[in-house]
Amino acid sequence: MAAHANRFLERFTPQGRERVVDELLYHDVTAGDYLFREGDPAEGICLVLKGEVEIVKSAAHREEVLGVFQPGDYLGEVAVLDGYGRSTDARAKGDVTIALIPSQVLLSVLATEPVSLTIGLFQNVLSHLRRTNELYIQEVVRKEKLSLVGEMASSLMHDLRNPISGIHLAADLVTMNHSDLETVHCCNNIRLQCDRVVAMAGELLEFSRGESKLDLGQTDTTAFLKQFTALNEQYFLRTGIRFSFKAEPAPIEVDSMRMLRLLQNLVQNAVDAIGSQPNGHIDIYIAVVEGFFFLIVTDNGPGIPEPIRDRIFEAFVTYGKKGGTGLGMAIAHNVVVAHGGTITFETETGRGTKFIVKLPQFGAASAGE
Repeated sequence: MAAHANRFLERFTPQGRERVVDELLYHDVTAGDYLFREGDPAEGICLVLKGEVEIVKSAAHREEVLGVFQPGDYLGEVAVLDGYGRSTDARAKGDVTIALIPSQVLLSVLATEPVSLTIGLFQNVLSHLRRTNELYIQEVVRKEKLSLVGEMASSLMHDLRNPISGIHLAADLVTMNHSDLETVHCCNNIRLQCDRVVAMAGELLEFSRGESKLDLGQTDTTAFLKQFTALNEQYFLRTGIRFSFKAEPAPIEVDSMRMLRLLQNLVQNAVDAIGSQPNGHIDIYIAVVEGFFFLIVTDNGPGIPEPIRDRIFEAFVTYGKKGGTGLGMAIAHNVVVAHGGTITFETETGRGTKFIVKLPQFGAASAGE
């Protein structure tokens, strides 16, 4: 877009706008590079002409994206007006073109413009500060919640060790004395369910710390799906929903325990969404295509509620779900990212939802980090 069409210049008089446009400095910024960093001197106001710019705040070895600016937006006015350095980082989300209004040029033009322009500019600054305060408070509350989750998970891990070990030992003793196939199968399931309980507590603990460590292992799509159905056969029967399962045979390398938990979460969400509606069905499809492992869960429920579609992978986001914590999809997203993959969805009100998980077939760049 043209610089003179940026909304920052809307309130200027034609003469003032022309003076500013004549003094603009144009810059192209490559994706991932910074327009400015926190603490940098305020050289001017950036008018976004092309691409998207992220406002980033870093603290305690973590960064938070506070906002994304589009073409037509502007940023950096607070530092110019108060005379202090930049309070955040500004990073190009993709390739970006900006026009910079140098600070001295802006202040010179403002001195000759109507007072209403300066007042309007300060109103915009105050609105920006209020929004930033809201985001900061939300982040503080989120971190407090995560801290409580971490304490709970740590306590669970400590308290579960002895009873889980006892259940494991009991299953081993039963298997030693009863070698028939049905008993062995049941005892194997007992051990696996015990491992799942410990893994879930571990996932909560890691999530609260912002970590996601993987234990990658070789398996194949059919074995993975068979393990999932064996663990949940009674659950499927209780739901009253029709399930279909299909896996195209292929080897994969994943953290099976975490992927089982992820699939469990997607299926449980679909079951909750369908509820007691008649003719509910859930289809699970697994395949490897061109070096990528795909896991697809499709349901014919009411679709994801519109108010949470844009935030469904954020922590503590839930909607109309009694007793829901809002952590399941956030943890699932972390698991997918740790595998070097993506999770997306397609949804339509009244028609259902499809979740698509796409991972590298073998290994993950972030495994064990």
